[in-house]
Amino acid sequence: MKNKYMMGALLFGIISLFASCSDDNDSNPTLIQPTEFKLNTPEYVNSTIDLEHSTGLGLTWSQPKYTAENAPINATYEVQVSPTNTFTVSTDEAAADESGEKVPDYAALSNTTQKCNISASAEEIDKALVKILKWTEGNVPANQDVYVRVNAFILEGTSRLNPIASNSIKLSVNPYYIELKDATPIMWYLVGHLFGDKWAGDKIVGTDALPMFLQPNFSYDKKTGAGVIEYTNYFLTGDYNDKAECPGAGFKIMPESFNWDYSMNADNKTKGKIVNRNGGGDGGHIVAPEAGYYTITLNTADNTAKMVKYEGDVKDYGTIQITGSFNDWVDTPMLPYNTEGVENHAWYYIMEVPAGETVQFKFKIADSWDTNWGYGAEDGAISMYGKCESSGKNIGLAEGKYVISFNDITGSFSIVKL
Repeated sequence: MKNKYMMGALLFGIISLFASCSDDNDSNPTLIQPTEFKLNTPEYVNSTIDLEHSTGLGLTWSQPKYTAENAPINATYEVQVSPTNTFTVSTDEAAADESGEKVPDYAALSNTTQKCNISASAEEIDKALVKILKWTEGNVPANQDVYVRVNAFILEGTSRLNPIASNSIKLSVNPYYIELKDATPIMWYLVGHLFGDKWAGDKIVGTDALPMFLQPNFSYDKKTGAGVIEYTNYFLTGDYNDKAECPGAGFKIMPESFNWDYSMNADNKTKGKIVNRNGGGDGGHIVAPEAGYYTITLNTADNTAKMVKYEGDVKDYGTIQITGSFNDWVDTPMLPYNTEGVENHAWYYIMEVPAGETVQFKFKIADSWDTNWGYGAEDGAISMYGKCESSGKNIGLAEGKYVISFNDITGSFSIVKL
C-alpha cells in the first residue's frame, strides 16, 4: 500500500555525521546550557507507520552545543513521544502521583543512548499511546498522529544536568491494541564449551542457549524488565589459545538479541573477569580462575557482570527429576547445564502445556520423595521464579512452552517462556 512504511524500511536508514558524538574530550571543557537542539526529519516522515509490523523507527540528530567550542561530549539522549505535542506530564510522573491528579500526555522510551542515533521501539511507542489515550481492545483508531522528540542531558550520578529538548516531528501511525502489563525480566543466555558446546547457532533457547536464573525475591523494573540475574554451578578452567579461546572450559553470555557484538566476554583474556563487548573487540572466552564453584551475577540495567567464588555447602543429589500432573507424577530426568560428565548442579527441562490447560510440578531426587522441592503458598499457584522450599507446594504453570530451570545448590528455580 502506498504511504505504508513497513518494518524493513524502518530500520536505521540515516547515519548521523555525529555517530561518535559520545567520545570524550581530553580538555575537559566547561559545560554551558545549549539553546538549540535539532532532531533531523526522517525519510519516512510522510509515510504511515504500521506499528504492529515494525520493529524500530530510525532517528538521528545533531549534538547540542554543550561547550563553547562544541566539543564532543558524553551527553545522554532519550526519545519522548506524545499524541498531543504538549510534553508536560510523563507517564512515569503520573504513575508516581499518589493523588491521581496528574494526567500524562507523553512517555519517555526506556532505551537511552550516548550516540546521535537510535532505533526507537515501535512496540514502546504503541504502548505509550495505549496508556496515554486509555484505549481498550476494540476502540483503537486505524490512524493516529504521534509527535516524537529527543531529550538531551548530561548524566551525573542520578542527576540530569543541562537538559534540552529537541524540536518535535509529527508522524502518522497505525496503532494496535496491546495489553499493558509489567515488562518480562530481561534474560541473558549461557553458551560455550562448558555448556555442551552449545553456541547459539540456531538461536533456540533450551536447545543451543541456556537461560541464566532470575534472582529470588528480586523486584524487576516494571517498565523495562531490568534487574539482576544469576547462575551458580561448578566451573572448569583451562588455558587460552592464540585465539583467546579455552577448549572445554570457555564460554560466553549472550543477550536476547543473540548479537555477538554485544555479548559478555572475558576482559582481554583475563580469567574470572567478565565485560560487555558493547560493539568493541572480542576479549575472549570467559574462564574461571580455577576449577570450582562460582556464582555469576549480571545486572541487566547497566550490562555489568561479575564472577565470584561460591563458599556455601554443596551436596551431590545425582540427576534431578521433574515430576507432576503432566507426566502422571513419575520421575523424568532433567538435563544438565554443564557438559555431560562434568560435575553439575543446574538443570533444565522443556515443557509445553497445551492450550486451555494448567499443570502442577515439583523437583525431586530419583526414586524417592524423601528429598523434593516446591514453591508457593498453595498447590498450583503460578510463579515464574523463586527459591524452593524442601517439600514445598506444587508449582503451577499455564498454557505455553517453557524452559524450566532448577539449581540444587541454591534451591532457586526460574522459568522462561519461549
